[in-house]
Amino acid sequence: MAPEVINGEYQGPESDVWSLGCTIIEMATGKPAWEDRGMETLARIGLSGELPRFPTQLSETGRDFLGKCLSRDPKERWSCDQLLQHPFLASASLNAVADSSPRSVLDWVNSEFGDHTDDVDGEDEDEYEVSARSQISKLATEAGTNWESDGWTVVREYSGGASSCEEEATSEEYSNCGGVELELDNLSGGGSVERGVNYSGWCAVGASEASAVPHSSPLIGSSYRSPDPGTMAAANAPMTMKEALTVMPPSSRSLFHRTVSGVSSFDPMLHRIDPDPLGNCIFTLFPSDPFANYLPSIGINPQFITFTHVTMESDKYICVRETSPQNSVVIIDMNMPMQPLRRPITADSALMNPNSRILALKAQVQGTAQDHLQIFNIEMKAKMKSHQMPEQVVFWKWITPKMLGLVTQTSVYHWLIEGKSSLPILESGDSEPTKVFERTANLANNQIINYRCDPSEKWLVLIGIAPGSAERPQLVKGNMQLFSVEQKRSQALEAHAASFATFKVPGNEHPSILICFASKSSNAGQVTSKMHVIELGAQPGKPSYTKKQADLFFPPDFADDFPVSMQISEKYGLIYVVTKLGLLFVYDLETATAVYRNRISPDPIFLTAEASTVGGFYAINRRGQVLLATINEQTIVPFVSGQLNNLGLAVSLAKRGNLPGAEDLVVQRFQELFSQTKYKEAAELAAESPMGILRTPDTVAKFQSVPVQAGQTPPLLQYFGTLLTKGKLNAYESLELSRLVVNQNKKNLLENWLAEDKLECSEELGDLVKVGYTPDYLFLLQTILRADPQGAVNFALMMSQMEGGCPIDYNTITDLFLQSEFWDFLSVYFPLIVQRNLIREATAFLLDVLKPNLPEHGFLQTKVLEINLVTFPNVADAILANGIEDPDIHFKYIEAAAKTGQIKEVERVTRESNFYDPEKAKNFLMEAKLPDARPLINVCDRFGFVPDLTHYLYTNNMLRYIEGYVQKVNPGNAPLVVGQLLDDECPEDFIKGLILSVRSLLPVEPLVEECEKRNRLRLLTQFLEHLVSEGSQDVHVHNALAFMTADLPHELIELLEKIVLQNSAFSGNFNLQNLLILTAIKADPSRVMDYINRLDNFDGPAVGVMAVEAQLYEEAFAIFKKFNLNVDAVNVLLDNIQSIDRAVEFAFRVEEDAVWSQVAKAQLREGLVSDAIESFIRADDATHFLDVIRASEDADVYHDLVRYLLMVRQKTKEPKVDSELIYAYAKIDRLGDIEEFILMPNVANLQNVGDRLFDEALYEAAKIIFAFISNWGKLACTLVKLNQFQGAVDAARKANSSKTWKFVCFACVDAEEFRLAQICGLNIIIQVDDLEEVCEYYQNRGCFNELISLMESGLGLERAHMGIFTELGVLYARYRPEKLMEHIKLFSTRLNIPKLIRACDEQQHWKELTYLYIQYDEFDNAATTIMNHSPEAWDHMQFKDVIVKVASVELYYRAVHFYLEEHPDVINDVLNVIALRVDHTRVVDIMRKAGHICLIKPYMVAVQSNNVTAVNEALNEIYIEEEDYDRLRESIDLHDSFDQIGLAQKLEKHELLEMRRVAAYIYKKAGRWKQSIALSKKDNHYKDCMETCSQSGDHELSEDLLIYFIEQGKKECFAACLFVCYDMIRPDVALELAWMNNIIDFALPYLLQFIREYTGKVDELIKDKIEAQNEVKAKEKEEKELVAQQNMYAQLLPALPAPPGMGGYAPPPMPPMGGMGMPPMPPFGMPQMGPSY
Repeated sequence: MAPEVINGEYQGPESDVWSLGCTIIEMATGKPAWEDRGMETLARIGLSGELPRFPTQLSETGRDFLGKCLSRDPKERWSCDQLLQHPFLASASLNAVADSSPRSVLDWVNSEFGDHTDDVDGEDEDEYEVSARSQISKLATEAGTNWESDGWTVVREYSGGASSCEEEATSEEYSNCGGVELELDNLSGGGSVERGVNYSGWCAVGASEASAVPHSSPLIGSSYRSPDPGTMAAANAPMTMKEALTVMPPSSRSLFHRTVSGVSSFDPMLHRIDPDPLGNCIFTLFPSDPFANYLPSIGINPQFITFTHVTMESDKYICVRETSPQNSVVIIDMNMPMQPLRRPITADSALMNPNSRILALKAQVQGTAQDHLQIFNIEMKAKMKSHQMPEQVVFWKWITPKMLGLVTQTSVYHWLIEGKSSLPILESGDSEPTKVFERTANLANNQIINYRCDPSEKWLVLIGIAPGSAERPQLVKGNMQLFSVEQKRSQALEAHAASFATFKVPGNEHPSILICFASKSSNAGQVTSKMHVIELGAQPGKPSYTKKQADLFFPPDFADDFPVSMQISEKYGLIYVVTKLGLLFVYDLETATAVYRNRISPDPIFLTAEASTVGGFYAINRRGQVLLATINEQTIVPFVSGQLNNLGLAVSLAKRGNLPGAEDLVVQRFQELFSQTKYKEAAELAAESPMGILRTPDTVAKFQSVPVQAGQTPPLLQYFGTLLTKGKLNAYESLELSRLVVNQNKKNLLENWLAEDKLECSEELGDLVKVGYTPDYLFLLQTILRADPQGAVNFALMMSQMEGGCPIDYNTITDLFLQSEFWDFLSVYFPLIVQRNLIREATAFLLDVLKPNLPEHGFLQTKVLEINLVTFPNVADAILANGIEDPDIHFKYIEAAAKTGQIKEVERVTRESNFYDPEKAKNFLMEAKLPDARPLINVCDRFGFVPDLTHYLYTNNMLRYIEGYVQKVNPGNAPLVVGQLLDDECPEDFIKGLILSVRSLLPVEPLVEECEKRNRLRLLTQFLEHLVSEGSQDVHVHNALAFMTADLPHELIELLEKIVLQNSAFSGNFNLQNLLILTAIKADPSRVMDYINRLDNFDGPAVGVMAVEAQLYEEAFAIFKKFNLNVDAVNVLLDNIQSIDRAVEFAFRVEEDAVWSQVAKAQLREGLVSDAIESFIRADDATHFLDVIRASEDADVYHDLVRYLLMVRQKTKEPKVDSELIYAYAKIDRLGDIEEFILMPNVANLQNVGDRLFDEALYEAAKIIFAFISNWGKLACTLVKLNQFQGAVDAARKANSSKTWKFVCFACVDAEEFRLAQICGLNIIIQVDDLEEVCEYYQNRGCFNELISLMESGLGLERAHMGIFTELGVLYARYRPEKLMEHIKLFSTRLNIPKLIRACDEQQHWKELTYLYIQYDEFDNAATTIMNHSPEAWDHMQFKDVIVKVASVELYYRAVHFYLEEHPDVINDVLNVIALRVDHTRVVDIMRKAGHICLIKPYMVAVQSNNVTAVNEALNEIYIEEEDYDRLRESIDLHDSFDQIGLAQKLEKHELLEMRRVAAYIYKKAGRWKQSIALSKKDNHYKDCMETCSQSGDHELSEDLLIYFIEQGKKECFAACLFVCYDMIRPDVALELAWMNNIIDFALPYLLQFIREYTGKVDELIKDKIEAQNEVKAKEKEEKELVAQQNMYAQLLPALPAPPGMGGYAPPPMPPMGGMGMPPMPPFGMPQMGPSY
């Protein structure tokens, strides 16, 4: 930041030039141009005249270039054009700006996959600086920077890799875009990859609860459509779509499993639509909350959320490597994400094992190109393995839970964490990484991003990325190496992401291994994106998987996006392809059909891991969100079958994933197969039916009902056989199958199936197969133990949990596990099983049994420790650690270790543990009588049992341990040892030798006391004489020796007086004088002062100390003063005599600094602070300034403190002293001295002093300090306290701190300086986090108008944000409602609508609330608000727009009630709007109950076309009431859904004739002919009667009607009826009736018509007969002509010669046959027919 920007003066291009100079310094040195010290750094840049230090390694030209950039005067800085001409850049041959110059860190792959700054220690700075300078120059040249040579191959060395990468890179040109051919033998079944697989459908994530989140959120609250059909068709990817997102509840999920809505708003190809009322969704995200709950929320620094620092090998753990503020590794358990485990570990990469708490670490060996690898077991706190690789590992990954894959620059290695073994099932020893294959050429200079192996470990794939081709450098190129372990061959392919899968092809009992890989390449400007699925190692003669491929459609805005990860869901058989920019593609594994595509993250995704339990995957993006993505099981199948219209895929998905939604399809298909007698196929379908919908008793009964064909397998057995091959039978199926087997007496099959877990056990099944069976549990356990030790443990645990207790004694079970025969057998043949498996599992059993910690289990507790101490000491130690504070556990451990001979463990625990019972442990060890006494020594020494220890060792003849204890362990306890040895009557020679062996290390006084108690003092004579001869000055030595030589002290004194005081040869003897004084001190203190005055040659310091101990203080003072030990003397006065006055007098007399110091400290202790300060000054002692400062502040003696501190400053430079001096000046109001002092050189911590002065209300002094150090924030606060508000605002402007602005603003509000408060407030409200606090402060003080004015002013700010607009709206809602609607309409797009909704709801602004709900797409709430508060909120046109968009159906009916009650005049208008969405029957019921059914007649007429019963009946009732028989008849004709008989019965009693006629019409339509005719007869509607009879087709009805007409004398009606019912009346009946009733004339027209009709029919028959005869004659004629023609040709044929050997014999001629020797035929070949009629 330039100086003018900091000072708020000016900001322009010149400021950017300053920033350029600072950037160049940082690029050249790797450090910021200015050291970051917060406000102090800003003050240096803005106010001082300093410039940043130029790098010394830059040339003179470079430093001159920096000088032109970093001139403090903006006018003197060079412009950009001038800088481009500077020799520093001109020397780089500047021609043009490089096209490939990166604009951000996201423009290059190696910005994320490599981390070159955080973890490299000890590198040559010059080398980095040269490299940086070179890159700076190249960025401005035409050639650009060769990024590929800057470490692409070693970037990954600091990361641990998961299953993805993040950043895009440039790519090279694809050579093969049309398909992928694998060249290895047997890689696939032959043929090439198919092309042209299009998407059959897409789905975008939407929001089923769009109202729950604000539109302003970039992640939440919208549902979107896919691209328009035209765009998709052009891309060969037709899209069909069903939007909505299921928001999963956050229950049972914490940080990483809370749910948010879709993130489609980041996809520019997606368009906004309304929420789907069906609420369907096929894909669900379970991420952390996008703004709060992500990795930084648990303490992860965002700068370490990169590919090089974060690894996720499985869905169990996330591992983060941090390098500041200290090196550490953070392990996040996904089961407990809020409790991360942080360990101080320095490493270049860290990987957590996919399954267990095993951590792999990699670090580069300093000074070499080698990597050191280590593997640790976190739970056991033990290192498992380590190895130093001879070459650098650029990428590594757990490819299986027991194997690490290591990728170097040239090769790939595998490293087993449990070693290798010659036995196939056992592993032992330690192993080094094994080289597997070498990298192919296509991966040279590639950034390795992934390495995987298939489940069988026969196929390996290595994936890398490289810069793109010159024609399209932004598109990263992906390369892949596929390696066959069996063939030891590799094939190079192009791919960005790959994964293995297994798939069972129908007809092949062995699953096929598939490889899926996705690529995106550019060839001749054409970008091709494909996803391929190919079988590896196809099995000869077996059905194989057909190669498949599909297109990856990237929208235009994602043209340079590329796949970075691929995960395959074994649970659902789906392929997930994730791209760098967060796109997700979902494909079906079996068919490669596209199912889904959407953007799931707005931030780049750099890491994914499989989430096998939910069939999805985890993804981590740059923001630190941990997303869990999986399909929505409830809607995926309906989506595929309905929206994608792919029934086959829907059923396949349902069967494969056991998903709902395909029940109808599966049941229908099952019934079809069953009806076609395809019982085997039906059985397979039922066995695989999703959700087990067909595995019911009905299905079993259906198969049972099929008759069994002779020689064929019964369908029921086919069904059960299919179920057994597919998996496990349910309880009902198990019972039915068992009945069949038991009936056939084949119980051995049941045993096999139960052993294979094919049957579900139940009480009914047990009753079927069990008859009084009591298992022999011991025999069963022994049997299982021989074959399966682990199974035996599980069986034992099961028995331990049985009701009524375990049937076998726990000791028996334990002995069985550890029985000698079994143990010996395993030890000989399978030693590793003994060491690794059986003991571990036996321990697991015992620990589970011992959980209650019962007293009767004590033996077992000891046993579990014993067996582990023999084989697994670390397990035993872990058991001990688990009961770390349980004394019994520790004692059991000691007991077990002792019994198993683990003496070292006993010694270690007794030495280190603090929790065992010492008394109990001591007694046990004494009873155990271990050959090594060190454990007992530890216990007794630590817990004070030395006499017991000594007695034990002596009585057990372990004298060497006594010597060792005294000499090496604790010589201080030798007196206790000697005392116990004396009690045990140990020989004196041994005791004397023991004492002499330690000599001076022994404490003499307690030793003398121990011997004196036992009257054995003379035992020490030799020892004491040795000490004296060695020059010991210990008074206890001499005293003891003296009392040993003379039993009476007074006699000794007299003897010594004669020797010392009388002029003898020994008068000046040093030791005798000491002995005399010491004896007097002990025996006759009254003589001591005389001896002191008379004797001169004694040990003054030692004797003085003895005098003090004997409380002879005056004598001690005299001794110290005599020997000029003035400090000791004054200490006696102060500490013992406690006379400060005598001490001061003594200090004046001797005038020694040390004496004055002691006096001063004593005065300070007594609270005489001023006197103490004076004494310290006399002593010139500055060492106790902290105590003096503290005491002075307590006593408030700051004047004296100033004098003292001025003296101290002359002797030391301490910040505390200078700081306290300023504070003392302030306390005595010497402000001038403060100003003068801070201008002088000082080391005061001015910031702390200022803060302290401010806290203690010394504001004038604080103002001076803060102004001097340019702490504008504190200065502003201080000026506020001084009521200098204008100055405070000016200072706050310089501080430009939110905290400062708030302090000043609030103070101005309190002081009613609203103009200044508004200036401050405008600088606060632009900060979102502070806005609410300002508003609350104003409102709490009733300053509503001023707050509104502040907010209105804030709207025009350049940095005005949503919060300002929202808060102003809230204020309008509370205090200015008349402005609220205008504000909402003007700024609806910039409001936080949910917050404003709450405000309007609280203030009851219903009209505005409705408008907000509509803007926020919460149409349900909008409609509810309008109806609840209609006087204010209702507008008919607005309500119509809202009601059609609501999601809740109930609101439609509520709207009907609402309009019925309040606006019945327009109810039909509303009903017509919602007609397509409501249940018409329910609407009619509502109106019928309200008694206003007629109101909605127009609506019912409009919807009657739906033929709804309720509507039809209501309208018919209305027509009847209105007597509108025409409309009624029309309604009956067009709509038949109503109670016809009921209506007819109602109408037949109607007074109107036409209504009764309608009733007859209804009876006729209903087929009630007699009722219809009777009603018509009653009303004399004879025409209707005739028509009814004609339509009935009943002869009797028609003839009865004729009789009726005759009876009624209706001859004309009789004649008309004959014609109307012409087909129904028999002619004979009509003639008979006419003749008998003499109305032949009326029947004659009928008879004429009848005769004419029958005559015509006879003529037609005759004509047909004649035509048939003519046809027969013509045919006979043709046959006759044909025969004649054949006879003619026969006469022309020559005679046949006679057969050989028969001479000239010839057969006689045949008689003629009508020209051919046959009798003649009739003319037409058949007899003549008689005459025709």
